[in-house]
Amino acid sequence: MDNSKSMKSPNEELHEHWELGHSTNDISITEFEWSILRFMTAFERCIVQMSNMSGGHVLNVQEIILLHVVSMQKMPQTSSSLSRQLNRDDVANVQYTLRKLASINLIEKNKAKGGKLFTFDITAAGSQLVKEYSKVRELLLTEKTKFIDNVDQKLDDSRRVISFLTGVYDEVAREVPIYTSPK
Repeated sequence: MDNSKSMKSPNEELHEHWELGHSTNDISITEFEWSILRFMTAFERCIVQMSNMSGGHVLNVQEIILLHVVSMQKMPQTSSSLSRQLNRDDVANVQYTLRKLASINLIEKNKAKGGKLFTFDITAAGSQLVKEYSKVRELLLTEKTKFIDNVDQKLDDSRRVISFLTGVYDEVAREVPIYTSPK
């Protein structure tokens, strides 16, 4: 009797009812995506709480992220440049968030010399909030990861894989409109 046809890995048996789990690779991708979704939710909850603890401004996730990206720049950036850095195509939403951050004096909006474009830069108040956030983050987050062997190398390897997969997902998103759905 040949049992090789019915031999499935434990992971395949566990997930065989999944529509997104037709093969070991499908299962791995799905598990990875679920991990990323859970990570994103935990990350968002964490940065909002750390930001609240850091300064008195009640900011949402996108505001916190944009504030940190603006603070990382060596020179003022346009909303389009900031959008590209964040891999976002909703420039109007990014502009709205930047205007809100400017209205509470965490960043400043300036007209670029000799042009129509506006640039955004961190203010002293914004820089202070980011510094306070950094202290809270180091105390509460960075300290918790130090026990992991080779944590910096593991994080760098993960960053590289996720950066590569970001390109793959972007490519798939560009390809989807040119194909018809398989039936």
